[in-house]
Amino acid sequence: MTPPGATCIAHLTDIHFGATDPDVVAGLIADLQADPPDLVAISGDLTMAARRWEFRAARHFIEQLPAPTLAVPGNHDITPYKLVERFLLPYARWQEEISPDLEPVWRDARVGVAGLNTAHRVGPHLDWSRGRVTHTRLARLLARLDALPAGLTKIVVAHHPLLPPPGETSPQVVGNARRALAAFAGHGVRLVLSGHLHRSYMRTAGAGIESPLILQGGSATSTRLRGETNAYRRITVRDGGRIDIEPRVWRAGAWLIDTERLLILDPPPNS
Repeated sequence: MTPPGATCIAHLTDIHFGATDPDVVAGLIADLQADPPDLVAISGDLTMAARRWEFRAARHFIEQLPAPTLAVPGNHDITPYKLVERFLLPYARWQEEISPDLEPVWRDARVGVAGLNTAHRVGPHLDWSRGRVTHTRLARLLARLDALPAGLTKIVVAHHPLLPPPGETSPQVVGNARRALAAFAGHGVRLVLSGHLHRSYMRTAGAGIESPLILQGGSATSTRLRGETNAYRRITVRDGGRIDIEPRVWRAGAWLIDTERLLILDPPPNS
């Protein structure tokens, strides 16, 4: 349970309705209902192919969660089939079925969470799944972060990874990642919650405490696993800025705490 003087965020990503394991979905709903967070943050790919029924299944899932939900689109949430719609109205289905807001903001007394839409309907390459942090979207995000009350722990939710897995150079890192990370550091962002690769890892862009920690999530409910089990994280922000990160994994038909990957982040200096 969330301790007094703390805010708990459950980070899910790549839930991919259209290719989900029903037992995992039911188990995740039960796990969240048994230990309700204050916010559920979903970093994109709610669907497999942006079909209406997939969005409606995702919405039904969200309606069963015991907390407010902040979600941003992923590349799979733009139709790959209806090209006229993809180019002219890429987010129409999302806005009709999930939320009219593609980059929502949520806050309480401790935390400010801001969404960044990194999905892109087309790009200068054949792989349209790759995302991009555009100048306009980044400027809008920074303005929203700056408008938050002073003293809040700032968290950004985006679909595409800003850093590759440790020891790798990934071609799927989001476009303009370096610029975005520098801007996040300059505006006091402590965590970035992202997905896309279906792999769980944590990385920082620099050695300083001012550098945000990238929490890359594996798929919470999809059957499209890439050598990992289904997983999600619970992030607890305490008064004073300490952050506890608790990974949970699906094993033997139950959601269990991954005790080997528990992490505590100390408060930033002068907090």
